This record gives sequence, structure tokens and C-alpha cells, in this order.
Amino acid sequence: MLTIKKIEDIREAEAYLKAHGISHNIANEQAMGVYTQSGLIGLGSLCLCGYKVYLNFIHLAEEDAALSHGLAKSLLNMADLRGIKTVYGSNPALDKLYACLRFQKENEEYALSLENYFQAEHN
Repeated sequence: MLTIKKIEDIREAEAYLKAHGISHNIANEQAMGVYTQSGLIGLGSLCLCGYKVYLNFIHLAEEDAALSHGLAKSLLNMADLRGIKTVYGSNPALDKLYACLRFQKENEEYALSLENYFQAEHN
């Protein structure tokens, strides 16, 4: 069984990054993890850069498009519940994921309005 939830102890996220040889500073980001019974198998985060919130980091121990999508949607839902109106993206490695999530390309970055984003899926 898979569970996606907010990471409460940043040391857990830092240990995951170290174990996978990833140099990403997650200390000031809001992170969510993908868990199995054996532990953390994926990690994603939102970061506040200036006055914008970015979804620029998602990593899974094994590549899985559906799981990346689920993790990203969980992060977007967390942003929406916190009153964030727009989430941005600027990581070229996530271009396909941004398109799948309906981000719109604006100059050198992507933007996604969260206004009615989750309600629109049920219509």
C-alpha cells in the first residue's frame, strides 16, 4: 500500500536525498513523501522563492509517471488548502509533468492557477 503525506521530520527527507545522491536543499521547503510499508520511496516539495511558490522538485526511487503525478497533485492540494492561488514551475526535467497537470508556459517558466483547479476535475 502506498501513502502520500507531509513529511514532518525534515531529517527523514534529508536522509532520503543523501541515500539517493541528490544535492537538493529541502530545509526551507514544504515536503511530501511517498511511503510503502518499508519506508520512504519518493519525495516532492514546494518552495517559496521570492513571492512565488514553485513545484520544482519530485524524485522517486523508481521512475513511475502515475506516482509522480499523484505526488505532484498532493503538493498542489496542499498549496491550495493554504490559500496559494498560483504555483509555478521552472524545472526542465518536469516539463512533461507540468503539461500533464495543465500548467501553462509563460516565458521561461510554467504557471498553474489553483482557482477551482480541484473542483474542475469533478465536472
